[in-house]
Amino acid sequence: MKKLLFILIIFNFQFSNFHTLQAQADRQQLRDGNRSYKKEKYDKAEVQYRRALEHDSMDYRGQFNLGNALYRQKKYDEAARHYDQALQSADISDNQRSRALHNKGNSYLKAGMENQEQGMQLFQQAVQNYQDALKLDPKNEDTRYNLAYARRLLQQAQQQQQQNQQGQQNQQQNQQNQQNQQNQDQQNQQQQQNQQNQQNNNQQGQQGQNQQGDEQDPKDNKGLKRPNKMEQRKQDAERMLEAVKNNERQSLKDQAKKVQAAGAHHSDKDW
Repeated sequence: MKKLLFILIIFNFQFSNFHTLQAQADRQQLRDGNRSYKKEKYDKAEVQYRRALEHDSMDYRGQFNLGNALYRQKKYDEAARHYDQALQSADISDNQRSRALHNKGNSYLKAGMENQEQGMQLFQQAVQNYQDALKLDPKNEDTRYNLAYARRLLQQAQQQQQQNQQGQQNQQQNQQNQQNQQNQDQQNQQQQQNQQNQQNNNQQGQQGQNQQGDEQDPKDNKGLKRPNKMEQRKQDAERMLEAVKNNERQSLKDQAKKVQAAGAHHSDKDW
């Protein structure tokens, strides 16, 4: 029994020493990270802070300092996540919470300034973080200034969004007007084409009538009408009849002359 108790005591001592050594190693990584950070070697500080968090991911100092190193490298989205992790740490003071919220607001503010498409949403988050930070530390003038600046950027983003929406509406209206004008022009062109076709048809019809009239009533080169076949036959018959009549008249005249000539040779007789 005493031997077992001795073994447990030795194990606890060794386990305690292990955690103590590990804690010392973590603190050493944090100190190394801080030295690199001061030298503006932010990428190296990031690596050292991450090593410090390998055995205690909820350590406030490690998460907060890692967020700072990422922020200096303009990795704003990732920095905001680590500030949020720092806020999840247990037993942190209001001052520490206010500082994490302040830096988280800075991350969203910077991200919004670089991302116009999501700027308004990011500025809203920044405003909310600054407001929460001021509730914990109302005397922090830096936070108050950043809050006013974030609100101004948020207002500008909202105005820009409204202008963009109005511009899109105007563009859509202009496109609709252009389409309507094109449709109207097409209708006008179709009407003009229909009128032109109608005029052509009328002209063709008139030409057809004139041509038909010319065929029914042709004229010679002197401008006189040339008789058609029926009239020609009628005229021919009349000429033939007239010739017959003339012949008959001539025959009668000839016979009369013969009679007169014969009478001249007879002598009068006393009957």
